[in-house]
Amino acid sequence: MNHDVRQQQKEELKALGKALFHDLKAHESMTLTYSGEKSLFIRINQTKVCQASHIDQGFVSMDFISHNCHTETTFSITGQLTEDLKRAWEALGNCRNECKTLPEDPYIVLPEEGESSDENHYGKLAPEDKLADILLKPAEPCDLAGLYAAGILMRASMNSKGQFHWFSTENFYFDYSLYTSSQKAIKATYAGSEWDDEKYTASLQEAKRRLEILEQHPRKLTPGKYRVYLAPPAAAEFLNLLTWSGLSEQSLRQGQSPLKKLSEGEMKLSPLFSLDEDFHLGLIPRFNEFGEISPLKISLIKEGELASLLVNKRTAQEYSLTSNAANISETPRSVKVQPGNLKESSILSRLGTGVYISNLHYLNWSDLQNGRATGMTRYGCFWVEEGKIVSPIQDMRFDETLYNVFGDCLEDLGEKAELIPHIFSYGEQSLGGTSVPGMLLNNFTFTL
Repeated sequence: MNHDVRQQQKEELKALGKALFHDLKAHESMTLTYSGEKSLFIRINQTKVCQASHIDQGFVSMDFISHNCHTETTFSITGQLTEDLKRAWEALGNCRNECKTLPEDPYIVLPEEGESSDENHYGKLAPEDKLADILLKPAEPCDLAGLYAAGILMRASMNSKGQFHWFSTENFYFDYSLYTSSQKAIKATYAGSEWDDEKYTASLQEAKRRLEILEQHPRKLTPGKYRVYLAPPAAAEFLNLLTWSGLSEQSLRQGQSPLKKLSEGEMKLSPLFSLDEDFHLGLIPRFNEFGEISPLKISLIKEGELASLLVNKRTAQEYSLTSNAANISETPRSVKVQPGNLKESSILSRLGTGVYISNLHYLNWSDLQNGRATGMTRYGCFWVEEGKIVSPIQDMRFDETLYNVFGDCLEDLGEKAELIPHIFSYGEQSLGGTSVPGMLLNNFTFTL
């Protein structure tokens, strides 16, 4: 059935594109990108299902070019070709009228002929008719709240020069929290493409163990420098901040990169730290908005030194560079940090006395040019003494530079990386994620 759904959607898109492209005039060209999903969402509160819904939706973005002027618009599609063509013709007419009022774009990227691609990833999801028991029973008697999402996500790109790219994947995530009677929470995420009851139960059992510690009186730490262990979700928050603009050629050229000093050789990161754009993870399409296909792997930071930046075709034209098929925002889409040597069984003993940080939030730049960031600890973060968890801590604010977190302070990385999926669902489910191990740091600065 899943194969039929994907094939049907693919053929409908091709028919829509063929009709639109046939109507273009000699001085016009067009690129269409598609984003769609067939998903199940289940919202849980107080260990009960409080909402369940199926989402079947799709959107097409039209990038229309006329005499080197271009404009974009987005419209929804229903899978009914006649109705979808009416929306498409209306969108095309609006774009033609708007282009008449626009100046020429000096760095416009025109559609080109090129290779096409077709990539599908299949999963094994938990049976829908048993999901309530599967999700809730292992959590009892705890207070469980969370959001479960699962289904097929589809992306496509096609242009008036005949290029067509297709990507689909089938996966799930359960982003959940367990609460104490005093409303303190432990947060966790179980995600993947093949549901495994044992792995889910193991995730819950670990969360339950830490939930018991949260009932203890929290320790208030004084501001200062501490040894810390960043669990993979916390490490992923730092990486997400770095990738906002840190690895973009355009951002560096415009003075908006936190890694300016690294690019100029003034600073280095730890030789333990290597970061790649790695599409072997199968999380997201390799094609970008211009129809380019990225290499399967791009080394961005290698053993602490900047190996390459992300460059899309528009930036390449503006600065006379070579594109490596980055997306329009030049942000990594499938991030992988190379693991280290820290065994999971040795995390607390290696930490010794310090802070175990499960999650971070509210991260933002406090000094972009120097790569300095601030944020807060969140959920289950603990004080550790002599390799044993002693108590939870009150939330603390930190202020640290990327050159310390991924550089001078970095003692080791976990030997196993954890996949932290992007779980944004505003408007539609997002794709992508981060494969990252935990990080052992020294001299990490808490300010409040």
